[in-house]
Amino acid sequence: MAPRRYGKTSLIVKVAREMQIPHCSIDLLAAFSEEYVRDQIVDKVSKLVFDLMPSLNKAKDKLIQIFKKMQPEISMGAFGQRLTLKLSKSPLSDITDLLLRFDETAKTFNKQTVIFIDEFQQISKLKNHHSIEASIRHAVERSENVAYIFSGSHQHLLEQMFGDQGRPLYRLCQIMNIDRMSQADYTKHLQTLAKRKWNNPLSTEALEEIFIFTECHPFYVNTLCQALWESEALPTPEFIKDTWRKYVETQRALISHDVMELSVNQRKVLSALSIASQKEIQSAEFTAPLKLSTSSVWQAIETLKRKGLIYKSDQDYYHILDPAMKYYLTEILWSTR
Repeated sequence: MAPRRYGKTSLIVKVAREMQIPHCSIDLLAAFSEEYVRDQIVDKVSKLVFDLMPSLNKAKDKLIQIFKKMQPEISMGAFGQRLTLKLSKSPLSDITDLLLRFDETAKTFNKQTVIFIDEFQQISKLKNHHSIEASIRHAVERSENVAYIFSGSHQHLLEQMFGDQGRPLYRLCQIMNIDRMSQADYTKHLQTLAKRKWNNPLSTEALEEIFIFTECHPFYVNTLCQALWESEALPTPEFIKDTWRKYVETQRALISHDVMELSVNQRKVLSALSIASQKEIQSAEFTAPLKLSTSSVWQAIETLKRKGLIYKSDQDYYHILDPAMKYYLTEILWSTR
């Protein structure tokens, strides 16, 4: 679990590649029905089976026998080999059957493999989500050679899916929260790249500016440094500040859209948190300037958390999640430039 743009997908894919484990990535961001979920799984898994086979000629008969019930056909197309399966009128049965037969394939060829399902929380928004979750659990808990990774960017939805005793996926997995990398880790990496690019390390002041603006948010560290590394000269603190400001200005439409969708109370709380992170959000010191009751502030906080606009740190402070949004609200909106 981690907010969107923390690099969950790239992290998992990189690890799988480094370990040389056959894998596929299934993205459910646009999921709108159980048929969509089924079709996505079928599409990716039917391609992955060929990564498990030592030789199609030698293993073709075994593969066809494993998927016999689904009337398999193997064809060669522009994008390589493809396994076509005949699906039933029950998407839920197809999901379970396909995943179980895929695990049987992995065992037959003595291979370990990974199925990575991203934006998994979207299933919880579907009408028949309990049945979809149950069909997936049935296959997952019986798998021996297939590891499953479920990833998502809406923590409260994932916590409900895997932490609610009434849900089919209750305690099915080990939960890993992906946090931001430390400044020390980034410093080591950035200095290595700086020496490679400019034959000199970044100054301490330059690094501080990068960390102040991006707050070590993975997406924004990458975005800002990508722009900085296009410079022929070693970036100065002033150049970094100007580059960051120009970038945030290009995001004005997106940030404005997110803010304008909020209620007045939610915008008040968001603006207050952009100025300073808060721990005692129900204290008079925080609520009085906003002219809001403690219950109204709490309702706004919960909504902002659900929308992924704020988060609570390990030290119990509430922060704005997006450093570009924070900079826009505190600097650009009040600028005379």
